[in-house]
Amino acid sequence: MPKQIGNKILILGGGRWGQITYNNLFDEAFIEKLQIISKSLKLSKSILKDKNIKIQKKIDYNKIKNYNLISICKNNISKLRYLKKLYNFKNILVIEKPLIIKKKINRFLLSFSKRKFFLSLPWYFETKIKNNIDKFINKKNANNIKFIWFDNSKKKYGLVKNFDKKITYTEDIFSHIFSILYNEKLSSAKLKFLTFYINRNIEYLSFNYGKIRIEIECSNKINKKYRKIIFNRDDNKIGHIKILDKYFYVNDAITKINSKFYKNLDTLKLQYKFLLNKKNHKEFKNLSCRQILYQNHLFKLCNKFLT
Repeated sequence: MPKQIGNKILILGGGRWGQITYNNLFDEAFIEKLQIISKSLKLSKSILKDKNIKIQKKIDYNKIKNYNLISICKNNISKLRYLKKLYNFKNILVIEKPLIIKKKINRFLLSFSKRKFFLSLPWYFETKIKNNIDKFINKKNANNIKFIWFDNSKKKYGLVKNFDKKITYTEDIFSHIFSILYNEKLSSAKLKFLTFYINRNIEYLSFNYGKIRIEIECSNKINKKYRKIIFNRDDNKIGHIKILDKYFYVNDAITKINSKFYKNLDTLKLQYKFLLNKKNHKEFKNLSCRQILYQNHLFKLCNKFLT
């Protein structure tokens, strides 16, 4: 892809993910200007690569039209506030996951679909993992997939993870799972949530996605980091993928072949390049809309268990 210049990007939020987004895009040839806005971010305590940047405290809504893309990296309440204020923004708007719309979901999606608004879903660009999942589904006929997804609050990218205590961990990671599963063939498949419960700080979710039963076992409260995807055909295990920070292992129980692949470590950057340089965003837009819809359904299911 040829290098492009002239793109101006504004990041709203100086928290962990706002800083990570900034560092992923810093000093890229396709970006002319990269600005971050935060009321509380201090350069001396930040991980920002550019220690000479002038951090703006407030957004000037009269000048936002000059930006090609705005990225909202805030908590859910702040995201919704910014979305209202940026309703008439005509260029690309990216919202950090999860975006939880609790009421009037159809009205929101109608408005969202008419604008150049997208969710930040970098796992969608983890093509090597997605391709291997597609093989298990389409060639090995997997009809049951289990995601084991444990995480902790240890430092990554230089900052300790601060999980949102107002939502379940299942709600936090659901966008990752759905982005990994989603492809063109499954773009019209129906998703139906079945059960959610918590036992000994581990959360369990099950749902049907098309003809496939999906199970999630996850937690961020047991001080364990482990990610694995298990594939079954009926009651027989046919393989698994073990995901580490820099690479992943694939075990094919049918052929008895083990493979190792390096992960894409720049999926966030790939996402922004895609949005700025490609004209056809139809599939990614569809993914964003479905993610918001299912996130709303998931919120209701989890909230029903918790109340």
